Amino acid sequence: MSVVTFKFKSELRGLLTLGLPIILTQIIQVSNTTVAILMMGRVGSVELAAVGLGGAIMIFVFLACLGVMMSLSPTIAQHFGAGRNESIRHAFQQGLWLAVGTGAAAFFLLRQMGRLMHWMAVDPEVIPLAQAYLDIAAWSMPSVCIYMAFRFLCEATGHSRPMLVVNIATLPVVVAGNWALIFGHWGSPALGVEGAAFNLILVMMLNALGLALFVFVSERYRARRLFSLFQLPSRECLNLIKLGLPIAGTLVLDSGFFSAIALLMGKMGYVWLAAHQVAINYATVAFMIPVSLSSATMARVGQAVGQGDWVLARARGFLGISSSLLLVLPSIILVLAVPQWIAHLYTGDGAVIEAAVPLLMVAAVLHIFDATYITAQGALRGLKDVNGPMLISLSFWLCGLPAAWFFGIVNDWGAVGLWWGMIVGVALTAVLLLWRFHWRSRSMILAKTG
Repeated sequence: MSVVTFKFKSELRGLLTLGLPIILTQIIQVSNTTVAILMMGRVGSVELAAVGLGGAIMIFVFLACLGVMMSLSPTIAQHFGAGRNESIRHAFQQGLWLAVGTGAAAFFLLRQMGRLMHWMAVDPEVIPLAQAYLDIAAWSMPSVCIYMAFRFLCEATGHSRPMLVVNIATLPVVVAGNWALIFGHWGSPALGVEGAAFNLILVMMLNALGLALFVFVSERYRARRLFSLFQLPSRECLNLIKLGLPIAGTLVLDSGFFSAIALLMGKMGYVWLAAHQVAINYATVAFMIPVSLSSATMARVGQAVGQGDWVLARARGFLGISSSLLLVLPSIILVLAVPQWIAHLYTGDGAVIEAAVPLLMVAAVLHIFDATYITAQGALRGLKDVNGPMLISLSFWLCGLPAAWFFGIVNDWGAVGLWWGMIVGVALTAVLLLWRFHWRSRSMILAKTG
């Protein structure tokens, strides 16, 4: 029994050693949008709604890029677990080429999103400001993708602290830059929505440069000769794309569902759209905990697979899922205890605060299923199982969106009904992904022992 206990403690320590810096990093990264939203709430409700909607659309594209680039993590993790240093170098170099192409595609896509807002009949006061935000923010995407290549190299090799250090270093730029550019301080004109977008570009460029510099000078990575014999795009790049596209498809289906809810909310006017942004941003900040543990779980499951230990891979997956659920409990308790205080952090508009409180209460339920589904996805990606989760994510659209439409529009429950529909989609996805990880990991163990 003592051996089992020691093994559990060792695995939990390994998960948290990798996962906690990722959690802090993700929260800091979300702060760029959060700080902009908090400040924009003091500019006006229309501006708050515009940045919220623009941010929701940008996240949709960002997650597509993240999915493609995430193929690096399980690939490098399995090479790392098996001790294949040359394969790590080759995969990383192909990942850099992938980052260049993905960043360029994201730039062009973001600048076309205005058509979608017109098609969805979003409040016409919001559309011009949201499109202005996206046109500028699109320039940040090449830096974002290059940063991801370095990030997944570090995470896959069990080293998550560099991202935390880099993001802490740029945090003052997040706060001071938004303050200066949005409100017009230190000689800057008051740019409002556009100021938030310009600051996003600056922060993303600094993050990419900082992490690239760390990898270049760190002895840990210099010994792997990551930049020597740099190769042109090869078949390995195609393999990364083949693995990454289903992950991107999964994330696009997931984020597209939430973006669709935001667009439906836009039909209810800017007050409800602003209230939705308050609630969804709080949920997003809390969501960074399971997202981070999902990344750590993916890397640790992948390393176990590289070692050929399927029992350990299964144990690490379930440990990640259960830890994720436990770590979101404080955010659930907080939002249930003081929803008005949380809403007041975002805006002083009484109408928006009143509308946001019931949405925040529903968000507490959403946390539970969010934590389950995203960490189960990470565990499956560690197994390089990406097609099944993508198909399961269709449940967001096949069940969640019709439920949101039925509760919110047909039954006239309004914004709260849209949120309960969201929960239906997320809950079903969580259950199916949990079952799939149980089935896949058990099947692998039986195949190896049988």
